[in-house]
Amino acid sequence: MKSLKCNIIMLIISTLLIVSCKNKNIINLESAIDEFEYLKKQTPTKFDEFEYLKTKFENLSYSKKHKIQISALFYLSEISLIQNKLNESYDFICQAYDVNHADSIYLQKQKIELLLQSATIINDTLDINESNPQEKKMLNNIIEISRKEIDILYENKNYDGAITQTNVLISIIKNLKPESEIQIELSQLYQDLAIFYSQKNNVIEAKKFIDKAVELNPNSKNIEIQKLIYKKT
Repeated sequence: MKSLKCNIIMLIISTLLIVSCKNKNIINLESAIDEFEYLKKQTPTKFDEFEYLKTKFENLSYSKKHKIQISALFYLSEISLIQNKLNESYDFICQAYDVNHADSIYLQKQKIELLLQSATIINDTLDINESNPQEKKMLNNIIEISRKEIDILYENKNYDGAITQTNVLISIIKNLKPESEIQIELSQLYQDLAIFYSQKNNVIEAKKFIDKAVELNPNSKNIEIQKLIYKKT
């Protein structure tokens, strides 16, 4: 009888330990993602803090839980993109793709492949030749593929994910071309951010981004969305 009780107690302890470890990894992942989203909103970009955050995701990428491992690799790829380290970013997303062929991972992989094709890599910094129509086409393809990825997140009501991906895309195209030459593209992306924040009932951020969109391109759709958002207050 004592032996049976001891076995039951040991089983309960083992189960609690397993659950505790799992919860700890998940909590660490969620905390790292929250930190990533916070840093993405900071201006100017805090590259030192992003580098420190990478170590947290790198530790999580060794997890035996596929979901945690894939998420960590995906965000490592995102951080490397922000740092303009395309080869490193591509390596991380390929590792994630080897484990999981999800649409979001495939689209991210395609996006980076296009960046690698359209850019001259010098010390991990993008150098786009504006006079080359092929490279201009590549940039349009990058935006198109990224928007597809964002649309998937939006359709799944993953508004935080859509916001993060949109900010990443904004960072990429700002590095590729001067803002004066991408006003229409930026206006559309700011409009998207306004809609995502509106869906989260964050009217303050929604106003901020729709105002930016209207300032860059005061078309009828932007103005209509601006009126709708301001009516929420």
